[in-house]
Amino acid sequence: MRLTTYILILITLVVQACNTSDDVANLGSELGDFNLVFPENGKICTEGTNVSNDIVSIPFRWSTSNNATSYKIEVITQKKEQKFEATVTTNSIEIDIPKGDQFTWNVIAVKESSSKQSNETWSFYSEGMTTSDHIPFPATITLTDNKDSTITILWEASDIDNDIDKYEVYIDTSKSTSTLIKTTENTTLKYPIDYDTIYYIQIITLDKKGNSSISKKEFKFTNN
Repeated sequence: MRLTTYILILITLVVQACNTSDDVANLGSELGDFNLVFPENGKICTEGTNVSNDIVSIPFRWSTSNNATSYKIEVITQKKEQKFEATVTTNSIEIDIPKGDQFTWNVIAVKESSSKQSNETWSFYSEGMTTSDHIPFPATITLTDNKDSTITILWEASDIDNDIDKYEVYIDTSKSTSTLIKTTENTTLKYPIDYDTIYYIQIITLDKKGNSSISKKEFKFTNN
C-alpha cells in the first residue's frame, strides 16, 4: 500500500513538472509587444527616394516582436481611397506612395495562426505638399477606468496648420450606429459606462477650414 502511494505521488510530481514546462514553453513562444519607428507620428516625412513627379518611395521601420516570423504592414490614405499592403520577414520595407498626401499605418506581427498588432497606429504626411490647407491628423485616444462606472476619455490631435477648431465625440454600443455625445474644444471627457459591455467611440477632429479626420476605438472594461 505504501509503495503504491509513493508511485502515485511520483506520477503526480512528474505530471506537474511536465505541465509547468509546457506553460513556460507556451509563454516563451508568445508574440511580444513592438512599436512603430518611422515615419514618425504627426510629422511630414522628408525621407524617401523620388520615383516620379507624383510618387515617392518611403522606408517604413518598426521594432521587432519576439517570436514573429513575418509582419503585415498596411498604409492607408486619409480619405481611404488607396491602401498599400505588404508582408515581409524583416522589420522594414520601402513602399511607393503618392506625394503630398496624409496616411495612417500600422503593422501586425504574425507567427503561424497567431497575430499581434503594433501598440499604436501612426499618421504622417508624405513630402510634396503645395497647399496650406491640411487635414488634421487623427486623434490618439486613451481610455482610463475610474473604477466607479465611469471612464475618462483623453485624446490628442495635431494639425500642420495649427488650426484645430473643435472635436465631435460619438459613443455607442452598436458598431453600425453612432450617437453624438458632445461637441467640444477640450480634449478630455468623463463618461458613464456599464461594465462588461462593448462600446465603440469615434472622435472627429475638425479644423477652421472645415477639414476633418476620424479616430475610432473599440473598448470594454470589466469590474473585477
